[in-house]
Amino acid sequence: MLVSPSIISCDLANLGSELKKCERGGADSIHVDIMDGHFVPNIALGVETVKAAKRSTSIPLEIHLMVERPDIYWKLFRDAGGSRFLVHFESQADIARLGAETKKEGYKVGIAINPETRFSAISDIVGDFDYLLVMSVHPGFSGQKFIDDVIPKVKESSEFISRNKLKTLIEVDGGVNLEKGKLCAASGANILASASYIFSSNVEERIQDLKSL
Repeated sequence: MLVSPSIISCDLANLGSELKKCERGGADSIHVDIMDGHFVPNIALGVETVKAAKRSTSIPLEIHLMVERPDIYWKLFRDAGGSRFLVHFESQADIARLGAETKKEGYKVGIAINPETRFSAISDIVGDFDYLLVMSVHPGFSGQKFIDDVIPKVKESSEFISRNKLKTLIEVDGGVNLEKGKLCAASGANILASASYIFSSNVEERIQDLKSL
């Protein structure tokens, strides 16, 4: 299991030391939530945070663009140090075109879907993306309870990807702890993004617990 700690719940005043803990725990990427106050009812993190994270770690930075126009803003975060980009199907951008543009420039890209969005809405294009991010909470705030109803969607996605011999990896984000992580793993998830579960306790141990699933 790959693990992507979400720094929305870390001690941002000590970002460098928090990222060192992630390194020691074996984190595979760092999940950075970008919120614009329009696509989601919250404003969080930004270009300067990404730059600071890039200076502090060699772990790839996964930029989760919870914004109305990811097609406008993704290059700002590319230039700040982002390694891969997660863009929402529900945004106002042409996601298929944005995905193609991002990959053409040599970056990995994922398509994200909210809890209420059915997998069938993106099944015809999912193979064009490196990742499928299944949101297991409503985007916008950390610390929400995992929505169990998304588990069948993770399984459906996994079976579709396997049946069609696609290379897309499935990531689950939102309320992921050890118990919910086990459910995601059993349903075919490849990557777990986790915020408060990891940063509310021993970071290294929590990452290792999730990686062992």
